[in-house]
Amino acid sequence: MEKPVTIYPIEEKDKPDHEGLYFYRFIGGNSSETNSLIEQLRDLKEQENILIGLFRFPFRFEGKKRWQTAVQQYFNMKDLCDAVIYFQSDHLMELIDQETTIREAQSTFNEIEEETMVSLKQLVNETGEMNIDYHDLENFIRNYKGPLFSHTVEGESFDTPLKYLISKPYLPEDFTDGEQLLINIGYTRDVNMESFRQINLRLHDLFSKADLFKIGSYFINEPGERFRITLIVNGLNDPISIPDDYKLSKYHEIITKCKRSIEKGKRRLNLIKN
Repeated sequence: MEKPVTIYPIEEKDKPDHEGLYFYRFIGGNSSETNSLIEQLRDLKEQENILIGLFRFPFRFEGKKRWQTAVQQYFNMKDLCDAVIYFQSDHLMELIDQETTIREAQSTFNEIEEETMVSLKQLVNETGEMNIDYHDLENFIRNYKGPLFSHTVEGESFDTPLKYLISKPYLPEDFTDGEQLLINIGYTRDVNMESFRQINLRLHDLFSKADLFKIGSYFINEPGERFRITLIVNGLNDPISIPDDYKLSKYHEIITKCKRSIEKGKRRLNLIKN
């Protein structure tokens, strides 16, 4: 990707300059990009913002070695970001047919990732009766370090069971089984209180295993009876197990840092002596 980092400034009055959402997008699998991934994430981590990694796993047909590299890179990203949102390329493939061109497929995959980022941006920028702000999102994310996912559904009628309405091939398998849930409900002019009550009951039933962190709501100044619901689930499981050699690589990194510090100390000591 040409621009792996997307920055969304938070549009709030009297907001400290350091508050913002940083998204780092990365497609795993190329071992030559691992060092730059780690270095760039470290640089971003030093700034006082929410740093969310968007990680896309490669296709399985691209080979075992590329997959193993991506797994290492995924855990690198997870360690350095406040949260990580992952996508499985094999699951994204279910959104297209065999006649779809490579260019069209990549555009579709990118749009889905963009929608996820935009939904989080809108979450803190949409004002309403029960508003969710930057600090709510910050606390929500930092309660459970690791995978989360944001998904928005929109419609005039929710007569169909919610589990089918929110179902998408790219959603994590445990999306409805996360540890923590944040809901933001947008509603148009003609939505009545009974519809609002019913949609809340059904959401609580579907996500019964999750602790409800906060519910926000906002008005959509458009005619009709329509909801726009954003669901953010935290405390999800990693899609793969951590490799046995990953901890060894972390220890190697610590040893390397120690050696660099010792070398710097020796050079400073020599300068003082001279």
